Amino acid sequence: MVLVHEIRLERTQREESVTDTGNRSVNRRDVLKFSILGTGAFAVTAAGGGHFLINRASAQESTPAAGGFDAASCYQPFPDATMVKYDKVEGPYSLALSNSYIGNVWRTQMINMANIFVTRPDIAPMIKDWQVASSGEDVSAQIAQMENMISSGAQAIIINAISPTALAPTVQRARQEGVIVVAFDNIVEADDIVFVNEDQVEMGKIWAEWLVDKIGGKGKVLMVNGVAGTSVDADRQNGAMAVFSQHPEITTIAVVGKWDPGTAQTVTANQLASDPDIAGVWCQGGTDGVVRAFEAAGLPVPPVAGEGENGFRKQMLNGVTGISLAQSPALVAVSIRVALSLLQGEEVPSAISVPIPSATNEELEPGVNVFPDGPDNFFTAISIDACGASFTYEEVKPAE
Repeated sequence: MVLVHEIRLERTQREESVTDTGNRSVNRRDVLKFSILGTGAFAVTAAGGGHFLINRASAQESTPAAGGFDAASCYQPFPDATMVKYDKVEGPYSLALSNSYIGNVWRTQMINMANIFVTRPDIAPMIKDWQVASSGEDVSAQIAQMENMISSGAQAIIINAISPTALAPTVQRARQEGVIVVAFDNIVEADDIVFVNEDQVEMGKIWAEWLVDKIGGKGKVLMVNGVAGTSVDADRQNGAMAVFSQHPEITTIAVVGKWDPGTAQTVTANQLASDPDIAGVWCQGGTDGVVRAFEAAGLPVPPVAGEGENGFRKQMLNGVTGISLAQSPALVAVSIRVALSLLQGEEVPSAISVPIPSATNEELEPGVNVFPDGPDNFFTAISIDACGASFTYEEVKPAE
């Protein structure tokens, strides 16, 4: 007999006034909250209205067979990482995801993958409560968001921070309260927490080294950067400039694309209108928008070092010379697993390094690392197999 599990999605709206560290009143942001009811049903609460039913058994049947979790392979340390271990806590556990910027598809895809991951048969029994909140680019709002999570009883918070420094006092308060904190993607400069990330400095270097080779070490390079003030943006730029600075015949021109195709296309178009003499593009995100800006201006597309958007990889299939490095949205699933390991008293590195997915024109394989029939804004690096964070395209593709 097959036991069918269902997820019931209830939408409510709660306005709780909280005070940030600057004594400013901030309204609580939308929170998506899962609570396990009995053996296998989640109650999901979020802002808004409406009721939905999701068949969890169907979702489990579509889970890839590959990708079994292997701690030794998954928890690879960054250099100088130390080992972290806390006292074991009896489960099941209350977990929360504190997201900041929500202005691009990577973030919405990441949240979708997190919500899928917590329903997996090896994960769901360990979680009794799951919260997700996004605060935008407002530091005070994310501080308030985390304060709410601490107050509501979260035992572990997974955070994608808007600032590497401004969130540190709140993170330290969480640790003082005994809350485990795992930071991923954009990290926090705080002690006694665990970081999960790809090597952002190395990513910036790889893009730059590839581009230097393609343009012969000279010419103007358009750098399309991400969200200013975040650790990812700064680290990637630092990696790139360590390479570009060694080539005096290269000039860099920086614009801010916010990792968003529309924004990246606009700022690139504006730059091309004033100076179309670009030898190559180094782009942190929104890469397909950058390519469209060249095409719309009637200019040949130069070599492009860009992110893992499906649109960019489809453009590479159609002749754009490029390298695509991907920050995987599945980092959130690895971070959830790390939080659960820590709650169970297991030892993990303080900084966990996830390999950088990469594809050149020759390495693209339709249906595997590029999806010709999929939307342009889909992020292609959807699995980190060694960490048991494996997803199919059908699972995580955007709703039509």
